[in-house]
Amino acid sequence: MENSKEARTILVIDDDLPMLIGLRGLLERNGYKVKTCENSPASIKMAEEIQPGLIVCDIMMPIMDGFKIKEKLSTNPITRNIPFLFLSARTSQTDKLKGFAGGADDYVTKPFDPLELVARINAVFRRQEKDHQIAAQEMDNQIERIKTEVLNNISHELRTPMTQILLSLDMMLRNKFDDPEDLKWFVETALSQSLRLNAVIDDLTFLNSYDMGHGFGFRQNIDIKNDFELRISQRQELYTDKELQVHIHIEEGVEIHAPRREFRQAIGHLVDNSLKFSPPMTSVLVDIAANGKGGCIFTVTDHGSGIPSELHEKVFERFYQISQGDTREYGGLGVGLTIARAIARALDGDVKILPSTIGFSIQMVLPPAPLEVPLE
Repeated sequence: MENSKEARTILVIDDDLPMLIGLRGLLERNGYKVKTCENSPASIKMAEEIQPGLIVCDIMMPIMDGFKIKEKLSTNPITRNIPFLFLSARTSQTDKLKGFAGGADDYVTKPFDPLELVARINAVFRRQEKDHQIAAQEMDNQIERIKTEVLNNISHELRTPMTQILLSLDMMLRNKFDDPEDLKWFVETALSQSLRLNAVIDDLTFLNSYDMGHGFGFRQNIDIKNDFELRISQRQELYTDKELQVHIHIEEGVEIHAPRREFRQAIGHLVDNSLKFSPPMTSVLVDIAANGKGGCIFTVTDHGSGIPSELHEKVFERFYQISQGDTREYGGLGVGLTIARAIARALDGDVKILPSTIGFSIQMVLPPAPLEVPLE
């Protein structure tokens, strides 16, 4: 007997006790683990609890017939995909069609040949195993495709800034610039691309640390100038060619307690997301308001095309942009919103896209929190 077959459980539902006993003996002799139920309403709960590999159910029963049991199980996400075999003395073509129309995998009439019943049950399990293998193969193919895209895009996101850094340094070493502005341009290019490269490394480091369950450290006092305004300025420099106007509004007296590195990372991604998708020569509004002592409400609003409401949660999935393949219009790893939300939720806050008829608006809310002093 195959090991996979021995491990399978069949739930038999029939109000005829002698039939239950006979079926149980037949199926157990053929290597199946069998559960029985002669009370049709109780079988619903039993199926949910044991989640059998197959249900063999009589049709003609009091209180609930087999059709109603199948209908009830089909409405439950836990039980709706369990293979179902009707066993009945009703032999009319109409009943058979009704059974198959209700989602049954097979229909066996009484009296039945025991060998035929076992053969039909084996066939149901073989089909189920084949379906699982196909689904598993499709999942493996999908994972492999995404893995390839992720590696290709990570390589691109690392190579592009590194190439520009090396070219800028090479130009500075090989050329004597009469105009200091020319030299300044190469220095600024090397610096901005270094920051871009460092941001990619920070993202990969964060994801690895997050997946390993590492915490974010202590709640520190956020320096508005260095941890907030400077971070926005650095991101804006990456999009100077778009000539965007960034307006920053900071509520007076706002006090934020959060891990500095992760706060800067979340702010950087939320701002970068708006800058990246904003049309040239438009404005971006950045607002930070108090949310109790140590908390804040951070909102970024732009004049971009926005995101359809049905994708408001989809865009927070890791590597969502990368999954678009060669049609991807914008760069990046597709993890910015993922990281920002992960950081906010780890601090008992959240990041959400706000309803907007014009442009795009996203908000991060951090609840009040006291400063944490590390133990010596």
